[in-house]
Amino acid sequence: MSEPKQLDMFKAETTWFHVFVSMVENGDVAKLGPHAVTVYLVIKAYTNWKTGKAFPGLDTIVEKSGISRAQVTRSLATLTEHGYLDKSKVGRQNVYTLREKVTFKDEEGRPAAVATWDYLPSTVEAARAQLKRFMLTGEHDGKMLFVENLNLNVLINNGDHNVINQGELDPRTAEALARMKEAMEKAQERATNKKV
Repeated sequence: MSEPKQLDMFKAETTWFHVFVSMVENGDVAKLGPHAVTVYLVIKAYTNWKTGKAFPGLDTIVEKSGISRAQVTRSLATLTEHGYLDKSKVGRQNVYTLREKVTFKDEEGRPAAVATWDYLPSTVEAARAQLKRFMLTGEHDGKMLFVENLNLNVLINNGDHNVINQGELDPRTAEALARMKEAMEKAQERATNKKV
């Protein structure tokens, strides 16, 4: 039995996406600026649930963001510069892959590490839960496929400047990073063994 025609006028898009609070707390929203954040949100709205790829044309981004073409182009460069966007070409079409960033803080609230990975909507909740579990307990179940290519940038605040030097990490952070590295190496080894 078909639905009554009157209900057709009540259709609504109910798909949603998330933005990690870390993007605000670590100051990236302020660094990116309102235009780049808006472009980021438009691209996120067009991201394929399973592949993580987005294909909106420049005209679509301009229309949906309400931002000029020149500003959209600058915003794409800003997102790329700050590590939130990878852009490639397939033929004449742009293919966008958004990146997620979560900043881990030490006991004093200072940034200790930044985890980044390709945005894949179908794995967001699992990614959030597993990252939280790992950082709280150090336990890893070997299923962190969504962060297989995890990049950690360790930022250590030494007074007036920041340095990257693993030797100066507090012991708990260094231990957590070592566990994460070991887990990633094991996951990579298992993936390699499955291919053989």
